Amino acid sequence: MRSSTLIASYLWKDTWKRWFEQPSSPLARLFVTGLLVLVATAILVAFHLMERTLRERLERFGLNTVLVRESITPDSRELINFGDGPDRLAPLNDSGRKLRLRQLFVRGQTEWQNNLLVFTYPPDGIRFLTDYLTEETPMIIFSDSLPEDALVKVNVNRQSLIAQIRRPEGWIRPLVAEDMLLVPQGTVPDEERLGYIDTTVFQRNPDGVSVSNVVSAVNALYAAERRTPPQVQSALALVREWEKLKDKQVQWRNILAGVLGLTLSLVYGSIAILEFRQNLYVSALLRSFGAPPRYLYFRHLIENAILANVAAVAAITALALLHSTIFGTLGASKTVVDLRTANPYLSPEMLVILSWVNIGAFLSSLPVAFGLRQPVGSILS
Repeated sequence: MRSSTLIASYLWKDTWKRWFEQPSSPLARLFVTGLLVLVATAILVAFHLMERTLRERLERFGLNTVLVRESITPDSRELINFGDGPDRLAPLNDSGRKLRLRQLFVRGQTEWQNNLLVFTYPPDGIRFLTDYLTEETPMIIFSDSLPEDALVKVNVNRQSLIAQIRRPEGWIRPLVAEDMLLVPQGTVPDEERLGYIDTTVFQRNPDGVSVSNVVSAVNALYAAERRTPPQVQSALALVREWEKLKDKQVQWRNILAGVLGLTLSLVYGSIAILEFRQNLYVSALLRSFGAPPRYLYFRHLIENAILANVAAVAAITALALLHSTIFGTLGASKTVVDLRTANPYLSPEMLVILSWVNIGAFLSSLPVAFGLRQPVGSILS
């Protein structure tokens, strides 16, 4: 049997013996590594879930969609019961799809709910709603929860209407923050005379002007006419928030990785120095018998690497198993928490954590490498 095999076998058995005789040493390293990795993983996963939540909101609103709302009161000169009033946003017709609606100041009631938003659409708006309208009825209820395609009786004040439930999809999606009823103009004339919120849904062409330019142009138009600024909604704020969150995620990832590697190197290095000093005579004796110093060095390096990786993988696995329970309790939605769509525990961030765990294990073994440079004679004399 080769001497290198005998030396490796002896060092392996000696390590096992030391672990059983002094279990506090491996347990301390396992606990510290597991705790640090658990905290770091939880923070990074939380950032990942926040990013998914923002991405979900962006998908629901649409990157190319702009909503413009302006209140029209009963005493306003622009209050027109039938037909459209002056359209200040008409220039946008050449840059994308634009649907002009009226949100009435009344609510509709069904057998399931009593707080249904009511909108009306103009005759020329039918061409934008052909995917939702059916031969049964020109009224639509946009809802994510009610049974799709079902015909429902809706009461708007004293009028009873029949509407069909449809799912809001595509460019109309940003308009539907909650369940809403959409009816042709003139269906509820008495309610329309009470005023309404002039609501414009605009989806720009992919090669058209940017959303930021559209928002700026709308605000500049109303400012030039000295009118009360309308309520303008777009995905710009969400995009900026998303970019800030991604920057913070990178910063926190670097900070956590650095703290993790530094802490592990200090803890493991301190324990390694103590154990090396305790076994200094035995190590020197082995070296005097011809055992190469690199064997003794790699013994400490491999030992630290095994303990660190076992603790890190165990911490990540434990958090993954309790993922839905922990983050679901904190208020994250089911779609965001669902690991089947995107698993943050298999993301590059986890590789960064494991990389710094191993870097910490390597740094902790450097004091042993310097200690092995001490002459054997000075130790055994």
